[in-house]
Amino acid sequence: MKKVKVLLTSACIFSLISCQVKDTKPAKSNSETPAKSAGAFVNEANTLVTEPRQITFTGPKSGEGYFSPDGKKMIFQSERHSGNPFYQMYILDLISGETTLVSPGKGKTTCGWIHPSMKKVLYSSTHLDPQTDKKAQEEFDNRKKAVKARYSWSFDDSYDIFSSDLNGQGIQRLTKEKGYDAEGSYSPDGQWIAFASNRAGYTEKLEGEDKKLFEQDPSYMMDIYIMKADGTQVKRLTNSKGYDGGPFFSADGKKITWRRFSANGSTAEIFTMNVDGSNQTQVTQLKSMSWAPYFHPSGDYIIFGSSILGYSNFELFIVDTAGKKEPVRVTFDEGFDGLPVFTPDGNSLSWTHRNEKGDSQIFIAKWDDAQARKLLGLSAQDPMVGSLTPEVKVEDIKKWVYYLSSPELQGRGTGTGEEKIYTEKIAQAFKSWGLVGVGPQGSFFETFEFTSGVSLGPDNALEVVGSYKKNYMVSKDFEPVSFSKTGDFKEAPIVFAGYGIKAPASDKEPEYDSYKGLDVKGKWVLVFTDLPSNITPQRRHYLNLYSRLQHKVTVAKNEGALGILVTNGPESGLPEKFGKLKFEGSLSESTLGVVRLSTDAASAMLRYAGKDLISLQMKLDKGEMLEGFAIPSAYIKARVNLQFQKAQGINVVAKLPVTGANSAVMIGAHGDHLGHGQFGSSLAKGAEIGQSHVGADDNASGVAGVMELAHYYAQLKKTSPHKLQKNIYFAVWSGEELGNLGSSHFTKKAAQHNVAAYINMDMIGRFKDRVFVQGLGSADNWTRLAEEVGVRTAVPMIVQEDPYLPTDSLAFYMAGIPTANFFTGSHTEYHSPRDVPDLINYDGVARVLTAVRGLADLLVDTKLPMVKYVKVASAQNRLEGRSFRVYLGTIPDYSQEGVKGVRISGASKDSPAEKAGVKDKDIITEFGGTKIENLYDYVYTLQSVKPNQETVMKVLRDGKLLELKITPKLKE
Repeated sequence: MKKVKVLLTSACIFSLISCQVKDTKPAKSNSETPAKSAGAFVNEANTLVTEPRQITFTGPKSGEGYFSPDGKKMIFQSERHSGNPFYQMYILDLISGETTLVSPGKGKTTCGWIHPSMKKVLYSSTHLDPQTDKKAQEEFDNRKKAVKARYSWSFDDSYDIFSSDLNGQGIQRLTKEKGYDAEGSYSPDGQWIAFASNRAGYTEKLEGEDKKLFEQDPSYMMDIYIMKADGTQVKRLTNSKGYDGGPFFSADGKKITWRRFSANGSTAEIFTMNVDGSNQTQVTQLKSMSWAPYFHPSGDYIIFGSSILGYSNFELFIVDTAGKKEPVRVTFDEGFDGLPVFTPDGNSLSWTHRNEKGDSQIFIAKWDDAQARKLLGLSAQDPMVGSLTPEVKVEDIKKWVYYLSSPELQGRGTGTGEEKIYTEKIAQAFKSWGLVGVGPQGSFFETFEFTSGVSLGPDNALEVVGSYKKNYMVSKDFEPVSFSKTGDFKEAPIVFAGYGIKAPASDKEPEYDSYKGLDVKGKWVLVFTDLPSNITPQRRHYLNLYSRLQHKVTVAKNEGALGILVTNGPESGLPEKFGKLKFEGSLSESTLGVVRLSTDAASAMLRYAGKDLISLQMKLDKGEMLEGFAIPSAYIKARVNLQFQKAQGINVVAKLPVTGANSAVMIGAHGDHLGHGQFGSSLAKGAEIGQSHVGADDNASGVAGVMELAHYYAQLKKTSPHKLQKNIYFAVWSGEELGNLGSSHFTKKAAQHNVAAYINMDMIGRFKDRVFVQGLGSADNWTRLAEEVGVRTAVPMIVQEDPYLPTDSLAFYMAGIPTANFFTGSHTEYHSPRDVPDLINYDGVARVLTAVRGLADLLVDTKLPMVKYVKVASAQNRLEGRSFRVYLGTIPDYSQEGVKGVRISGASKDSPAEKAGVKDKDIITEFGGTKIENLYDYVYTLQSVKPNQETVMKVLRDGKLLELKITPKLKE
């Protein structure tokens, strides 16, 4: 054996209480890969550990507690056995609080572990040593001395590893070699034991310096070994001089972490290796005593203790498993904090704390995994790694929300690769809980095709032929609209038709007909974008219903037009935005050519006809009716070539089948969001544009609710099947942000599943003081059931009847199925990159789920139909809100009961409302000269004010009436 000369310093021996660090030794790394500055760590205050509490009290010393696989028991060592001064091994029932002695009661005992089967334990003990009684008496005598010797762990060569049942019976000796065999732990499958031993110091021939050092310090020959759970097939994993000790398996059983001392014995660092001993890698480089490492159940990071702040103040730290980041400090208390261990679900942390008097006891606290990952720069935890409990728990909700809102999922756009990733994870969870897929061939997936985007194809062309000749350049002078008919368009005349609006007379408004006296059959119609701007608010509101481009195309088609040219006009104030073709509709709906024409091109065309575009628009903007006219001897010739991108959205739909059930209840939420803003309606402003819209509240919170309830009811079926009398479906929809595409696809065949009621969750993450339960007018009995749920759960609820909601529940209602939607309200982060998981009220989500579960319970615990579908007239103003032309950025608080006006829950960032000074809880009482008494007044006025023109908004704030100046913007 090669001789190694080392220096053992006085710092090597210090007062610790664990088998994890007994003394120091020199070491040699097989693979040292320092990834950061030596000694560097993050020392900023955090809340990784909250609500700490002491759980052991008996005896002067207790410590090194390790959880059972189900997290309900803890094995720990304690000096509390009468007649024995040394540690003995105990099992603490964390449910009942009862403590059971599991070791023999004599000798020294340390390092316990509960087998995954929950039928046996292991520990190290010297109870077979003939000198046991003598050593105990010597220890008693030493403790009586006035001057006590400095504490040092005993590497008694009589330590062996034993197993027994959980009551201490059936003891079996697993190691018999002379030497210190201890620090054992079972592998997650229970097949193997990793342990530390200095047996080589007794079996190998040591010479010279090696012999001297081993005699001086038995830990010098300590290395990591592995053996079968019955003590056979022993294999040495490390072969480095000095103390290698404290091995623990990762939760997947593939890795072992341990600590290794430096060559001079003054420091120890954290290492990892494969279970076969390969790939030994240094994780820390703190140049201090870093020891007792323990994997988080995810395997992504390690917690350990370190003396970097001084030997009298050991603290806990975390580091990523790869060792690429600087360690982060966890504890900030005086005294010793060490021997950390996570609960199997990773939601709590236990450790040993020693106070100034030298007494040590075990503590436990809540652990914030999400914060740990943020501090270490790690991705969100895979929810299926570790433990998810059937109970609705804040920690599990947080795992799902952080996972779904992780940057890696890129905003969960419909039809994206990221959608495939998260839907696979959801299906994996459903399957593991015993649910079955309802897709083709029993799959959990239901796919549907949709148009995801549009781009210009080659050879788009537009020209005017005849006496007036002009060739236009694509993306400079013109650009096809995404819902244009494609193909070649032969020469056809051009007719100017003002704003292209045709609105019938009403009881208060006269008709408006841009086509009066015109013959446009087989011709191209040139019209302005939008509607006249300098007319009364009432007139603007009325004409707005007929001013959308899609509607103008329909009117032109009905008039027999071949195509439509749309121009902003010089008075509109709208910029030309060519070059970024936006998907605005489906090709299959189009029978006309639809082309945007630049203002300059339109002006030149009308000058040829002897007309001035500016004066025409100014007259029309005043409300004057001008007769349209043909452009003489000018003919449009065009070619439209659009390339549509098709994609597949993915619904995840699972069923919890119930024997004898003849109907079902469905619980769902949409999983898709806006990607980087290219899907749906982004409200990102300025530098936010193009950033990932992670959608924590919208709608990772709702999906988390679905997952929690699916797990709960799957377990309920196992434990109390009589409580379920209907099948329960669980769904995560795709394409909601694009118009309820996924849920609409499913409802086409919903009848075959006999869904009697649908419960939806959309944005349930911002609970403050109430949850909205919406759409209850869709059935005859919802309100009574909601009343019962409110009383039973004490969850504050506001009941709303209108079933015409901008969410997936609408698809079910339109299919004749009673619906209820849970919603905690809008906020200023809505549809922006600022809707992040840190802002979710996780306790609030759990409260909302209490109410959702209460409602579902009432539906599923009987075979009888509890609600009957009711047809409700459409709330037109609510639906019109989807197509507002004018943008203010106000976020209404939809609990308006008892409020005269419209209460606001906030204003979007950089919006006109924010710039005007609109605040949370303001009540709008007047806007644009119109009194506002309810949401409908507000909707009416919002559609009638003129964009880019300052107007007055009156708000009631804290009882005082304020007048704010606000400039509405036209939506781009």
